[in-house]
Amino acid sequence: MPGHNAQPRPASAAGRVVHTRRIAFTFDGAAPSRRHFVADDIAMSHLVALLSGFFPSGEEFFIQSVRRYDRQITDPVLKKQVAGFIGQEMTHGIQHRELNTQLVHRGYWATGLMDRVGARLVKRMKQHRDRLPDSVARCALAITAGVEHLTAILGEQVLSVPWIQHQLTDPEVRAMLNWHAIEEMEHKSVAFDVYRYIGGGEPMRIAAMIATLALFLSRTVILLASIATDPWAWRHPLRTLRSVLTLPRTPLFAGLGAKIRCYLRPGFHPDDIDHGPLLENWRQEYFGPEGILLDHLK
Repeated sequence: MPGHNAQPRPASAAGRVVHTRRIAFTFDGAAPSRRHFVADDIAMSHLVALLSGFFPSGEEFFIQSVRRYDRQITDPVLKKQVAGFIGQEMTHGIQHRELNTQLVHRGYWATGLMDRVGARLVKRMKQHRDRLPDSVARCALAITAGVEHLTAILGEQVLSVPWIQHQLTDPEVRAMLNWHAIEEMEHKSVAFDVYRYIGGGEPMRIAAMIATLALFLSRTVILLASIATDPWAWRHPLRTLRSVLTLPRTPLFAGLGAKIRCYLRPGFHPDDIDHGPLLENWRQEYFGPEGILLDHLK
């Protein structure tokens, strides 16, 4: 039975289908095609590589935090959405780990570090998942809900800002990140709805997002260390410095602050941000009758 503080899901969330796509991208040594695979920009390339390093263990953390409560879910619609969420996240982790292998070979040591450290932590969580105190498990679920909001609005940014699409100059990496962005928007409210369903409260939800933002900001140190140890940076110090200093002012981050602050508002739901038209356009382009990623589906 749902928790005593459970709140009903919006009609838009209740009617959403979260479909698992079995898909594979080709990361066989030919992709990414260049060391700085994001428009030959050192800072953007290291940022994307670092994010990719986070994803495999991050996706597994999200899966485990939701699975901790799946036996309590009796709502058939939410239960089906949880199954789709888990399927999508598992596939994301598999594909990003394939990409990470190539990135590590190209010298992105921070990608490998994030992947290895995260994998060890998540392994311990998986082993003890069902024995965690409910307060700890709820906190993990609240963190998951918060990160899913961040990835959804970042996905919206990737798919709606032409500058970002132009920056993604490696075609296979671009296709992978766009697919990932589509699915992040598709399942953006699933963990949030599970959190509400089990009676998760607003103070913990908001505090979890603040802690998550602080953790992500702390990873700036790793990003800077990754860039600083790139041999190209020492050969081109002025271009590297300019790339680093302009990174926060690029269109990638334009408007994200307001969408993050929305989450801190009591009563907020991810569906308060309408991704419907953007999502449908990209689904048609990639997976419609003549979708350009149909040949990637298994």
